[in-house]
Amino acid sequence: MNVDVIIVGLGPTGATLAALLGQRGVRVAAFDRLPDLYPLPRAIGLDHEVMRIMQELGIAEKIQKHTAPYRPSEYRGMEGQLIKRLDMAPPPYRLGWAPNYVFDQPAFEGIIRTRLSELATVQVHLETEVTAQGQDAGGAWIDVRVRGEEPTTRATGRYLVACDGGASPIRTRLGIPLEDLHFHEPWLVVDVLVNEDKLDNLPQTQVQYCEAGRPSTFVVLPGNHRRWEIMLLPGESLSPEFSESELWPLLERWIRPEDGKLWRAAAYRFHGLLASRWREGRILLAGDAAHMTPPFMAQGMVQGLRDAQNLAWKLDRVLSGSSPASLLDSYGEERRPHVVETTLTAIELGRVICERDPELARRRDERLLAEQGGQVRTVFRQNMIPPLRHGLIAPDAPGAGSLVPQPRVRASGLEGRLDDLCGRGVRVMVLGELDAAVETQLLGLLASCGGTLIQVGSTKQTRTPSLHVEELEAVMAPWLASLGQSVVIARPDNYVYGTAQTPAEAIPLLQRLLQSLTT
Repeated sequence: MNVDVIIVGLGPTGATLAALLGQRGVRVAAFDRLPDLYPLPRAIGLDHEVMRIMQELGIAEKIQKHTAPYRPSEYRGMEGQLIKRLDMAPPPYRLGWAPNYVFDQPAFEGIIRTRLSELATVQVHLETEVTAQGQDAGGAWIDVRVRGEEPTTRATGRYLVACDGGASPIRTRLGIPLEDLHFHEPWLVVDVLVNEDKLDNLPQTQVQYCEAGRPSTFVVLPGNHRRWEIMLLPGESLSPEFSESELWPLLERWIRPEDGKLWRAAAYRFHGLLASRWREGRILLAGDAAHMTPPFMAQGMVQGLRDAQNLAWKLDRVLSGSSPASLLDSYGEERRPHVVETTLTAIELGRVICERDPELARRRDERLLAEQGGQVRTVFRQNMIPPLRHGLIAPDAPGAGSLVPQPRVRASGLEGRLDDLCGRGVRVMVLGELDAAVETQLLGLLASCGGTLIQVGSTKQTRTPSLHVEELEAVMAPWLASLGQSVVIARPDNYVYGTAQTPAEAIPLLQRLLQSLTT
């Protein structure tokens, strides 16, 4: 078996990467040790960036049926008082989707697996164990054993991506150490299907009980699914098995055995860890194999899907010969610092919740309220997610490294989200009309990379090679105005390469991007 990319691990990160590559025509072989997708919920939160990736895969509307809005998170202090509040920004939504959702992970993964089955260049191999891997100047390989069979077979590819989880045998065999961000806390996660007549008795929003005696979290999930995350105290077991007689007393503050059905319980040690390097020649790490994030921002799975989106377009360019292999170095240069910053923010939230000293917890409550002027102010969750600060961006340009907006637009009688009308390659988006000579120069540069020129708010009636769109909700224009710019250059993964005040100033900026991609 010989393919372009071998993917080991078919969780959310591996499956999404396989789909993004397969949709580009890349030959992929994906291997997973399980006979089917894991049937129980683990991750519970996703965001607008994930929905935009699912939109690219053509399955966002199917995914949305298994989501619900992520409700505000209220942090309650030692006396039950509100000390902190997180919520999502109101519409119009800058990326075309609500900023945060709760979701049904088994259904989510099932929809991605179905999409994989529709892609002719993707092979999926289940119940397989990867026993060894290696590489040479021409490619990478793995030895695979099918469950129940003794001999191994070898699969070869030009690149290998390890999405094989936090314990990652591939990372371990490569000898890549994990950097410790110094957060290790034991928690019990309990999922319950609550009886309909008891739902109104429970909190109607997410609650972080920042109580020193037993820190805990309550989460409202789709339908009648509710989750409790309960900190384990010193001496309590981290055993994978908890009996109902052990679990129900921990939940009696909220519900009793007759009020619902236990669905899943699992003990975890929430970690902040990441691999010291993400690329070893032709072998790359992604998802939990590269990083582990505590759940206090619901960013664990999201971080892995950002890896997949970042890696997919770069692998495609390298495999097609459009870019040198050195482009793959920018994957770790961009994603690793972003993961560190996001994870440290999650850890900071975790430390608010996990304080076990009563006196320190009371001081925390006083400090948080004092910092807000005595009245709790809502913080928008997405404002806590950093932009890219390194790699393939123009760092001197306002807005570089952020995500380019996706307004709902009208063009040539069609209405929809911008990505669906303009594609997802390199894009130059300009407010208003374009001088004909500048338009010709921009179109010539974009032709070399299959890019698109978009004029937002243009009233020009003549037919030109540019895409002329009208915003149905003002998103792009106010965003650019806030930066003092009129042009944005976006990468294929929707991150902003750079912005410019005028279309003429965007020409050398676009030339810099194209040079970075090809040399």
